[in-house]
Amino acid sequence: MNMIFLGTGAAEGSPSYYCRCTLCTRIRAAGGKDIRSRSSFRIDGQHQIDFSPDIFHQMVTLGLDTYDLEHLLITHTHKDHFDIAEIMSKMSRIEHNGKPMHIYLSAPAAEWAVNLIEAYGLKWEGTQRSKAFVMHPLHYYESYEAGRLQLVTVPSSHRASAKNELAINYLITLPNGKKLLYASDTGWYTEETWRFLEGYTVDFLIMECTFGNREGYPLYAESHLDIPNYLLMLERMREIGLIREHTQVWATHINTAHHLLHDEMQQVFDQSGHRVTVAYDGLSIQDKL
Repeated sequence: MNMIFLGTGAAEGSPSYYCRCTLCTRIRAAGGKDIRSRSSFRIDGQHQIDFSPDIFHQMVTLGLDTYDLEHLLITHTHKDHFDIAEIMSKMSRIEHNGKPMHIYLSAPAAEWAVNLIEAYGLKWEGTQRSKAFVMHPLHYYESYEAGRLQLVTVPSSHRASAKNELAINYLITLPNGKKLLYASDTGWYTEETWRFLEGYTVDFLIMECTFGNREGYPLYAESHLDIPNYLLMLERMREIGLIREHTQVWATHINTAHHLLHDEMQQVFDQSGHRVTVAYDGLSIQDKL
């Protein structure tokens, strides 16, 4: 199985297209790994986490398509993670695989999504739209199946567009039994969530580091992480046994409200005593399944 970071940026992308701050100017000059499209992650051709407004760019740049995509896990309703208009573009294809796309998202997010879809003038009948899409409302702290994946829905502290909606951090069991925690967006977990995670151990951890080395950002912050909060999360995860020595760790969902280019952020993590890889668009994770 070839898992791949389709995008590793945050809401505004990197560089921000409205911005000429010092970091955005440096990013434009650096190019390469520092150009970040909005975050999403492909587990294989059939399974993907989030669907960003940059999906066309990601598919063309990486030589991929969404033809085989059947199971789409949505973390939350912010537009950089859940672009409904782009998802509904499946209806405008010349040819598709003839199978419905199953969309998994929190129950508050599902209700919000149906209202928005109908605002586009598209009738949503029950759980599906013209047999092309099937929506699966999920509840927090529950277990589900999505294709070949087993899911556990872990609530973050990141509030999204729908009423009472918290972003889902997906605890995923892959077909070979290995476990992945995809934590974007997250912020510091509640004690209830920390207690829930006790007893789990993951082989792969992908977690947002939105604010990098932003100055003045508080510790134990809700909603998003910077580097100090990222490291605090790792320490707590080690304490409860969620991550072990074998766990591979990546940082993603990185915005421009700080001062670090990709290699500079990697250097900070290298000096932290924690083994963290700063992800970039197109980075693959090879795992034998």
